[in-house]
Amino acid sequence: MSNPVMTTQGLIEFDKLEVKDVVEVGDNYRKIATEYRFGGELVRRDVTVNAFRGLESTAVQGKING
Repeated sequence: MSNPVMTTQGLIEFDKLEVKDVVEVGDNYRKIATEYRFGGELVRRDVTVNAFRGLESTAVQGKING
C-alpha cells in the first residue's frame, strides 16, 4: 500500500506514478523540478529554486533630517 498524491486528476497512489527529477543550473540559480506522470500525462509538478547570491543594489543610504 502506498500513499496517495494530490494531482490534477485527483488522488493517485504514489506507486502508480512515474516520478522524475529534472535539475537545471543557471548563472545564479539551481532549480529542481519533480514531475509526476500518470499514463504518460503530466499530472503534477513541484519546483524548488535556490539562488546562489543576492541581487546587487545600487541604492545609496540617505540621511534622516538631512
